[in-house]
Amino acid sequence: MKVKVILTLFTFTLFLAFGYTAHAENIHDYYEDVTENDLKNSMVLSPESSMAFINGQKVSAVQPIVKDGRTLVPLRFISEGFGAKVDFNTKNQSITIKYANKTIFSKIGKKNISINGKSSEMDVAASIYNNSTYIPLRYIGEAFNKKVVYLKNAAIQPYSLIIIRDVNATAIENLNLIKVYELLYQGKSIVYSDRFMVVIKENGQLLFSNDFYTFEPFVYQELIEDKNPVRQGDIWFNTDMGHFYLNYAWNTTQEYILYRVDGEVITRVAIEKAPIKAVKTYLNDVYYLTRYERGIPDPHETSNLKSATFNNGQWSSDYLGKPGFYYGFDTEGKVHDWPINVNGISTFGYQRFGDPSSDDRKKTFGHYRIELKGHNHNHELVTP
Repeated sequence: MKVKVILTLFTFTLFLAFGYTAHAENIHDYYEDVTENDLKNSMVLSPESSMAFINGQKVSAVQPIVKDGRTLVPLRFISEGFGAKVDFNTKNQSITIKYANKTIFSKIGKKNISINGKSSEMDVAASIYNNSTYIPLRYIGEAFNKKVVYLKNAAIQPYSLIIIRDVNATAIENLNLIKVYELLYQGKSIVYSDRFMVVIKENGQLLFSNDFYTFEPFVYQELIEDKNPVRQGDIWFNTDMGHFYLNYAWNTTQEYILYRVDGEVITRVAIEKAPIKAVKTYLNDVYYLTRYERGIPDPHETSNLKSATFNNGQWSSDYLGKPGFYYGFDTEGKVHDWPINVNGISTFGYQRFGDPSSDDRKKTFGHYRIELKGHNHNHELVTP
């Protein structure tokens, strides 16, 4: 919370200094898998837009320009965006920038740029356009100890993106965050996004996408069972707590992601390596069964019965019962009911993992009562 307050104060000060209009949007509010710390000391601009993101916060920007095939960026905007002090001498048309332990010096109409007294020549002279000083993009990195990334793909990307960030801060370029920036530059209204999917709102309708380019309606659909079911994701569950949506990251991590969908409020409940096959709710918690169809890492350390609790704005999940046990399904794949009440969850189970003989495994067959909290031996055999 303290970091967020500091960043907000910094951004507000920046708005006052530049006289720009403040916007409430922050990338962290749109994208689940990034923190304020990931976005710190970063800037995203586009030559096609007067919008920028400083530390993940949306601001009105001095727009970069492309001239004679070179991308030029506004020196004062970027400098002050990173907290540098800028002095422009109108008499000799020089710019002096103080940033950390660096002094950067340049003159309008000259190609030379000096960093702590060491001079180098830019391929284009510093120039004034629309009352702002511009220099070539490539020299910003050295001047501010930043990594500069320029992304352009006209076939799928109507907006070019200029990313200026700390050298080791790679989160901005990871996963699907870049695609979220692209959508925001296109003016899309993003309801939710993470590294697996994005949900936007257009004409009053929610649309979702796994590739962040092609969208389809995001609305509850009753699952119609098939004789030979092969669907791993795009499955809705209707519970007493409302709707839950199961997504399958088939083209990336091949994980199963469960979301709670409450109107336009979407929260990620759990990520599993095994398919999620059933979801129930009791009081304020979520319970679900996974099915080990392809195996999972370290199955002896967990079970396939999980619970998820919402706390401090996020869901956290853990397994229930005894590690190595398999609940809700028998050895022939038959599905067993698993009612939930104040006394726990009742269902069929058996010791699946480990090295027991077939006879020893059969001795564990039976209906168990599993407590709603905790694990290890928090279950008891009710009926063999």
